[in-house]
Amino acid sequence: MNAFLIGPVLVKYEWVIVVLSGIVSYFTIVQVLRDSGEYKKVFMNVILNAILIVFFTYKFSSILFQTENILSSPMGILYFSGGRKGLLLGAFFAIFYLGLAIKKYTYPLNKWIQGIVYGSVTFMLSYWLFRTLLILLF
Repeated sequence: MNAFLIGPVLVKYEWVIVVLSGIVSYFTIVQVLRDSGEYKKVFMNVILNAILIVFFTYKFSSILFQTENILSSPMGILYFSGGRKGLLLGAFFAIFYLGLAIKKYTYPLNKWIQGIVYGSVTFMLSYWLFRTLLILLF
């Protein structure tokens, strides 16, 4: 079983694991950047915006890649996703946004890289850990 029901909503275990890994990554980044008050706020804002860019581009890229399906069934935009192409397009836009943000704010590049590396490595490790625990439990 790959999902569970909460009322009428079907929730996939994969999304729960992603959210838990994101929470662990958030607290790790906050702990690593605890001495950098203003930079921590800017960094977390930029990273949240980049994540939202990836998500919304992934979700709504079906308008670009599945135009005939969307035109024939406009409610399909709620159900379709962008697939691999949408995810790559979202990642491209997020990296472009990160580049602009790094250029805009005058913080050293090594601080940006430190936060990104700590966050992404923590996310991947916690995702792997939670997924392994889920497989062992079920």
